[in-house]
Amino acid sequence: MSTLQESVVQVPYHIRHTETVGAGLSSWVHRLDAVVKCYMSDRGDERKREIAVYERLASDAIWHNGIMRYYGVLDEKSVVLQFAPNGSIRQYLGRGLHVPLSTKLRWAEQATDAIAFLHSKGIFHCDISCNNIFLDQDLNAMVGDFAGSALDQEQCLSWYETSHSHPDTEDPSAKSEAFALGSAFYEILVEKRPFEGTDECTIEKEIRCGRFPDLEQLPALKDAITKCWNQQYDSIDELLQDVKQGETSAWTMVY
Repeated sequence: MSTLQESVVQVPYHIRHTETVGAGLSSWVHRLDAVVKCYMSDRGDERKREIAVYERLASDAIWHNGIMRYYGVLDEKSVVLQFAPNGSIRQYLGRGLHVPLSTKLRWAEQATDAIAFLHSKGIFHCDISCNNIFLDQDLNAMVGDFAGSALDQEQCLSWYETSHSHPDTEDPSAKSEAFALGSAFYEILVEKRPFEGTDECTIEKEIRCGRFPDLEQLPALKDAITKCWNQQYDSIDELLQDVKQGETSAWTMVY
């Protein structure tokens, strides 16, 4: 006869944080607050890429809190993911709600930390923006949407928004990811995208000429955003340190 010592419930580590809602002789039942991501029939490559990214991340003993949680594949066609009740940062800012500076700076740090983690796993996101940074029930930021990401030496399947990438950049790198993060920081702080209302050709021309939106009135992260746009970061870890320092400086100014 099986004993408690001989048999244990095998709960995948990335759902161990969830509520146990039932238990029987042979199993436990966990409640997931989840969504199912369904792909277009002609987007098989993107589906396979996203699953490959998530499976690599799922091989770690601990799930990174800044990455949208992955619960597996449904019917070999869809992906089961964590539900983000507050939508993306872009959606949340679009509601016109007051967001404290402390919350905005937390988002910047959480997103940067998540991208640094992805890079340590051989993954370039390739479409970083406030549209792909999501908010959980406690307004913590989580990076998601890896359907176009570059994995190891594989070619990326998507690319950054025009305002989030230098037009002469062809391959993803720490510099291209930092550029996109800088634009995301700007959107978080100003609550609108860089060059908003400007056509793509003009945006590319402005970036090539080194002309970017004015940062003088920003309450924080001016230096970090400038370095992102000028492609001065060789790693996201380096950017993360500046973001943390900028967060500390902002609080020093407040107090």
